[in-house]
Amino acid sequence: MSNNLQRILTALVAAPIVIGLAYWGGWAFVSLVALIGVVGQVELYRMARSTGAAPNDTGGLVLGALTVASLAWPSLWPVTAGWLVTFVVLAPFLLPQTQFLPSLTTTLTGAVYPSGLLGSLVLLRTARAPSVDSTTAFWMVVLTFLLVWATDIFAYYVGKWIGHRSLAPSISPNKTWEGTLGGLAAALLVAVGLKLTVLPFLAWQHTLALGLIGGGVSQIGDLMESQLKRST
Repeated sequence: MSNNLQRILTALVAAPIVIGLAYWGGWAFVSLVALIGVVGQVELYRMARSTGAAPNDTGGLVLGALTVASLAWPSLWPVTAGWLVTFVVLAPFLLPQTQFLPSLTTTLTGAVYPSGLLGSLVLLRTARAPSVDSTTAFWMVVLTFLLVWATDIFAYYVGKWIGHRSLAPSISPNKTWEGTLGGLAAALLVAVGLKLTVLPFLAWQHTLALGLIGGGVSQIGDLMESQLKRST
């Protein structure tokens, strides 16, 4: 199966599930975000082991899942803090002495990247303000997804079709400046489109800022992932 076909099939299956659970909200969406975070942590720990580190899966995965849950239900923060303190206290007995520092830092980093950062989606979905009800919060989550997806798709195809100048050849040789600009343009169009349809309360300056930030940060995050992979 070609890479392009695999991307398309994955999107056709995954996107409706993600959007549907985001609309449902509550336990369903929190569980989805926590699951994606755990899968990301498992992959991060696998890469770390190829460098000689020995992260503790149980300690890190539970901490990551609790972090996401605590962002939805703040009353859980004492439990999360308790787990963190317990793990740090026991770490000298759980982690190998020869690789203690990278093992400890990798375990804790996994709870922040990716799980903790993904948890911001939970905060966004549960946001409440005078102009932000449950439906509006849902569309803000959709906006976040669409910004990333549109940026990724357009950066890939614009770079493939007309890209000539490499963006970061030592990190990701196939990424180009043309693709980067194409991704940014797509993100801006998505932000403007949702502003004109389902998010009219957004000020224009905020709409453009969200498009630029979403289109820019998502590509930097992609470079971060590429650097992690190349380092291992």
